[in-house]
Amino acid sequence: MEHAYDPAALEAEFRQAAPGEARMRAIRQAISEAEQAGDTDTALHFHHALIKESVFSGDRYQALIDFPQYLTLVHSSPETEQAWAHDSLWLFKWIVEASTEFYQIEKKQILAWFAEFRRSLARQGYSLKPFYEKRAIFFSYCDRARLRMDYEDFLSAQDDEMCDGRADELNTVVRWELEFGSREKGLRTAAQIINGKMFSDEIPATTYGYLLADALRHGEAEQAAMHAECLRQLSDGSRFRLEQIGQLLRYDAGTDPARGYAFYLKNRHLRENLRNPLLCFRFDCGAAAILEAAAAEQLGDAEALRAAAAACRSQAQTAAEKFDARNGSDFFASALRGI
Repeated sequence: MEHAYDPAALEAEFRQAAPGEARMRAIRQAISEAEQAGDTDTALHFHHALIKESVFSGDRYQALIDFPQYLTLVHSSPETEQAWAHDSLWLFKWIVEASTEFYQIEKKQILAWFAEFRRSLARQGYSLKPFYEKRAIFFSYCDRARLRMDYEDFLSAQDDEMCDGRADELNTVVRWELEFGSREKGLRTAAQIINGKMFSDEIPATTYGYLLADALRHGEAEQAAMHAECLRQLSDGSRFRLEQIGQLLRYDAGTDPARGYAFYLKNRHLRENLRNPLLCFRFDCGAAAILEAAAAEQLGDAEALRAAAAACRSQAQTAAEKFDARNGSDFFASALRGI
């Protein structure tokens, strides 16, 4: 006997599931039942839950798969589109950022989503600050001039409820000021985040990542070691910190291969079954570096270590070629140099 459609029971079931893949499977089943029942509002509510779960507890892959289906339902009628306009903006913000991490998403599609995100923000009377913030990330891979313009527009735009919050805003300032702006401003802003104990899903881990890269660019070994230690504590064991783990592995390859190799062995399982190409690329770059360093230091079977390093390098090379082909640049090829 088929069970009766019960939206509350379906939601209670997926809320009880373990975060990540298990919960997303339960949400997909709930979406299917809501759509079969013709319950558009509940289906959209469940789609939102699925996309959020993918963004914050998965690898963002499912969010990009589901988003077009969500938009189709949103645009099914003028009334639905109006009712879900605010909700759609939040999802758009997550999607435009996630889309840059997948070379499978064509550049024209990414730019089209950004254009629609901008129109939607303006139509609902919101600041364009989140638009400039997210598009600057994409242009950092392919158009430095437009990155600078978007960053300047981000700085001058007003804050409102559609923005990510003060901590994330300051973190964006740290990122771009340290890279091409005023180092003094970048370091001062980073101190605000750290001394103020600001926290979010990304912060302060990404902040320490920017500080580590900056210290290495300026040959400040002692500062680099301090930032690396803080970053290690925040990244160890976290799948969402694979980019930072890769960064640490590259750092360790040049400073302490034994520690880095142990760190690699402890965290390499996080790379398994990961479908986010950007995170895979960042981790594989670090893995190639530390495995080659481990082979040179004879920390294991040198031949096996070199073979593993070559496999990681090959994976990173393939991803770099696909990203650069999509973006029309050599950003990722450049990132591979020196490994």
